[in-house]
Amino acid sequence: IFTTLLYTIKFEVVLYVMAARQIVQSCRALLNSGKMKEISLKVPWGDVKGFELGPVDAPPVLLLHGWLDNCYSFVPLLTHLPHNRRYIALDLPGHGHSSHKPIYAYNFLLTAVSDVEYIRRALELDKFSMIGHSFGGILSLLYSATYPDFIEKTVTIDGMFPSFGKKEEVVTHLRKASDQHVNDSFKQRPYKDTAALVEAKTNSMWYSGLDSSLTELIVERGAVCTEDGVKQLYDRKMRYNSLLYLPEGHYLEFLKALKKPTICIGGKSGAITLYRGANIEDVFSINDLLSYVLIPGPHHVHMSTPKTTADIIDNFFSHGVVPPKNGSSEDQ
Repeated sequence: IFTTLLYTIKFEVVLYVMAARQIVQSCRALLNSGKMKEISLKVPWGDVKGFELGPVDAPPVLLLHGWLDNCYSFVPLLTHLPHNRRYIALDLPGHGHSSHKPIYAYNFLLTAVSDVEYIRRALELDKFSMIGHSFGGILSLLYSATYPDFIEKTVTIDGMFPSFGKKEEVVTHLRKASDQHVNDSFKQRPYKDTAALVEAKTNSMWYSGLDSSLTELIVERGAVCTEDGVKQLYDRKMRYNSLLYLPEGHYLEFLKALKKPTICIGGKSGAITLYRGANIEDVFSINDLLSYVLIPGPHHVHMSTPKTTADIIDNFFSHGVVPPKNGSSEDQ
């Protein structure tokens, strides 16, 4: 029995690696097709860079990546989404090829809402939909609640719940976060080569369950070779704590305020399953426009399971199909 089980596990691993390699091949084909147009937007602190895909006169969709990722994390998904929309995937400030903010400009979730509004104005978008992963998903929810007049629909991918502040820790947390920013002592260590960086990221918590060939896509846009080794391009301030975390009750008010259809696609082994606040069913019942669905996959489920994720998004955007209110644990 043990031998049979071992062979079964090995076979499943081989199938997973083969599937990941096929996803990467599709990504390479899209990256080399000439269909992705690099763009650069002027903002007060510099430039926000990324790429566009699809007709410029089609309904726009803004794609916001997760913490310490970049816009290449959406390439697997875009190999399966129909190119009948104007997809605008950007490196958020302090990530990828986009400018870092000045040293005195704090980076945290609430200020990022203003960043998105700067981006919207630079793009001159009157109406658009959003797809956000992880931090980008939470940011999409906050922006949609704050600026509902500009939003058509919102999709979050394994990004629903930020870190919540505890009132008994607010003073000590502010001191710790303030010292981090003022001291500015974080030193990013270089890696001996790209392979070492890919391995380190793949073995980290947030990339758990993601094949290294997919992690390499993110590293490709998010790192550079220097005399000292391979360094990541993200702003070191992204490593510091936010000065203030939203209390859970305040965040739930944003969810209540959503005025446009919104779905959260979570990986069964992703971050949404780690939520330990109020009952998750109760959270999604506070707004009839808010739904979620769970599909097999890790935190980067849009990279490891791009077709399933894309099918849900396309049905939502094109036909208004919303996953069951209480989510789904069935394989799609």
